[in-house]
Amino acid sequence: MGLSTVLFIGANTVLLLSFMSWGACFIHSVLSLYLQRSLLMPDMPLKENTPGGIRIMGTIVMAFALVMLFGGLACVAATPEMIAEAAKEMPTDQQTIIQGPIIKTIGVICLLTGILLILNATLSFRFLRQWQQNKEGRDQDQH
Repeated sequence: MGLSTVLFIGANTVLLLSFMSWGACFIHSVLSLYLQRSLLMPDMPLKENTPGGIRIMGTIVMAFALVMLFGGLACVAATPEMIAEAAKEMPTDQQTIIQGPIIKTIGVICLLTGILLILNATLSFRFLRQWQQNKEGRDQDQH
């Protein structure tokens, strides 16, 4: 089922990349929860591959957040003339859908989402650094 879905999507790689990016955000959040649990309860060890996963997924989340920020800025900064020109390129039955307030609202939502994703990834990187410092301190105490 999954392979046939990917094959039918075909040229719609933007949709596939979007799903993969949101998946990376979800995985990053789950890994960050494990990290927070390990910080709160030091006796609960963190899996060996979790710090690397947080770094990799956090980088993907940051890249996706930047795309969201730039897309949101483009929507917010769009002039009525630009929106009218873009509407002319759409099929006639869909031209009424594109209106200035809707585009601006979508832009604001994208901006807020991008900002929240960047804050989340930055916090997880900071927590990871704190976890590593705590681990180094425990390792030095044992030796």
